[in-house]
Amino acid sequence: MRRASFDIGIDLGGTNIKIGLVDGTGKVKARRVLLTRAASGPSQALKRIGVTIADLRKRRQVASVGIGIAGLVDHAAGIVRVPPNLPGWNGTPVKRTLETLTGLPVYCTNDANAVALGEWLHGAGLGCKHLLCVTLGTGVGGGIIANGRLLTGANDAAGEIGHAAIFAEGLPCSCGHSGCVERYVGARYVEDRARKRVRAQVKRLRDHKNQTSLFPGVKAAGPSLMLEFAGGDPSGITMREIGRAARARDPLALTLVEEVGDYLGTALANAVELLDPERIVIGGGVSGIGRPLLKAVRKSVFRRTQALPGRKLDIVFSELGIEAGIVGASRLRTLDA
Repeated sequence: MRRASFDIGIDLGGTNIKIGLVDGTGKVKARRVLLTRAASGPSQALKRIGVTIADLRKRRQVASVGIGIAGLVDHAAGIVRVPPNLPGWNGTPVKRTLETLTGLPVYCTNDANAVALGEWLHGAGLGCKHLLCVTLGTGVGGGIIANGRLLTGANDAAGEIGHAAIFAEGLPCSCGHSGCVERYVGARYVEDRARKRVRAQVKRLRDHKNQTSLFPGVKAAGPSLMLEFAGGDPSGITMREIGRAARARDPLALTLVEEVGDYLGTALANAVELLDPERIVIGGGVSGIGRPLLKAVRKSVFRRTQALPGRKLDIVFSELGIEAGIVGASRLRTLDA
């Protein structure tokens, strides 16, 4: 009896490396998570990936390894280019190194492309011919399926929606330019705005706490639920607390989420006019805010796109979640078929 064949998918980020054994239906049958230890360089990380792959292959037939990497990637050569969260990785020959370590064919792409491929083949983009997938985390990435094919562009740099400018004279971005959408909707920037606004709110309430006593029957408003959910410490506010407070209809959290949705919607509306996708899939940690974010994004996109009669366009959240990158990377070999 012939054994089932698997592929290994890897999602390599600046903090964690997620590795999964994926079957032919897109199901992750076994998974491992490693710390990237990015500052220690690529050699140590790739060696540990090789050891993990060897462990996952035991008594199993594995056809290939696919890896999605945070940053620009030369797909054919499998070399990392300009990785913002992987210092010292620029020029790393990931494909050649892992093929030497594992003896398996290795396929490489940008991490957001891997997510798009996973959602298209096995998730929220199933059945679409024209799909835009956006990942919202510390960085903001994008992957494009155009007419049933992954669009990588002339320089393997298509889909970099996080560095599309939404303000001509905007805030400086880590990429060296200004006004990029990532500078406004990336997780660390959203969390920083939330903390600053909660601190300002607490100060305002403290400064005016005695004024309400002059007006019988008037009850002083309390601070944002974001502060309560963070245990009373503004520095502890993360996307989790922001999302939880927004879903509880906290006014300060909702205002922030609506801003994020409007900023992201501006970029997505531009993408809609350029690419005309039938569906936009939003994933990544920031999407954990939930329905308030999706509502704000939809409002922004449809307000800014042409009112095309019968336009086919839906905006949804990821179905595969944190496994999207693993599943998509495991399918990279099928692009060469």
